[in-house]
Amino acid sequence: MRKVSGIISLMSIILIVTCSQCELAMDYAYEIDLVNNSGHPIGYYFAVGGKFGTFYPDSLPETNDYIIYDITKVLQPGFEQHNKSWEKFFHGLPYDTLSVFIFHTDTLNKYTWEEVRDGYKILRRYDLSQEDLQQMEYKIIYP
Repeated sequence: MRKVSGIISLMSIILIVTCSQCELAMDYAYEIDLVNNSGHPIGYYFAVGGKFGTFYPDSLPETNDYIIYDITKVLQPGFEQHNKSWEKFFHGLPYDTLSVFIFHTDTLNKYTWEEVRDGYKILRRYDLSQEDLQQMEYKIIYP
């Protein structure tokens, strides 16, 4: 009985040491920061598909549900995802490319979403690969 108890204690110590050196995937957020250096307010949209709308090479989504209208009203502007490395994230995209759309906030407030979408009233579109984002250190600086 004493041997079994000693083995269980040793296994517990090994497990604790091993787990204390690991960073759990659910505790890590992969982020793309968005910085506005334009001197005017901007909004944005990350085309990540699914319930969020479109994927590259498509354009803007049918609804404005996931459009951020003013970057200054967001605590951490950009895109954040959990539990999936960037490699897995980009592998899951249809073309290994992420589109990011930048809008002038005045445009978003002046026009209906249909007018913005149909008239393609954007300031800039970025079509980025994982390598592009790595080179940019996962930071999009507009302009």
